[in-house]
Amino acid sequence: MKFFVALLHDGMVDKQGNNVTTSLTLIDLHDISRSCKTYGVTNFFIAHPSPHMRKLAHTLFEHWDLGYGATYNSNRKDALSILKITQNLQDIIAEIDQICGQPPLILASTAKDGENRLSFEDLRRDLNTLDQPQLLLLGSGWGMGEALLSHAHKILEPISGPTDFNHLSVRSALAIMLDRIFCR
Repeated sequence: MKFFVALLHDGMVDKQGNNVTTSLTLIDLHDISRSCKTYGVTNFFIAHPSPHMRKLAHTLFEHWDLGYGATYNSNRKDALSILKITQNLQDIIAEIDQICGQPPLILASTAKDGENRLSFEDLRRDLNTLDQPQLLLLGSGWGMGEALLSHAHKILEPISGPTDFNHLSVRSALAIMLDRIFCR
């Protein structure tokens, strides 16, 4: 089973509901890579439309892959080995299609309740029976806009705790999601 994760920055919404492109957060690159590597994710994609933001991501990657960071912390180098830096969702889908010979089933994450949300238990069960690669989309800012969510075949239930407060960082939310998906 091939499972991929993508953190998108374009097509997000801000707290007023406006469609925006969010900034790249460098800690997301290595923290999400570490979670993905721990749970056996095939590749973690960062997508940003700005060539300057992609260059910044490449600079961070090269520091840990080829620079001083490669010898200072080899665990970080290993975690970042699954990172791929791309421009947009279409590039990610095309690359997964090339890797796997078929396009992925797209799963979206959201912090919002709604109808027809896929439970983590059902996803975990389905992963054992599906041959198609899976792509989990993560949003930044205040979440993915409707245009991005419309690409999803399924939308996962939100992460919720024992309180009404629900504003986890994307790094924390993904770690919880991966644990719910891959551990019993």
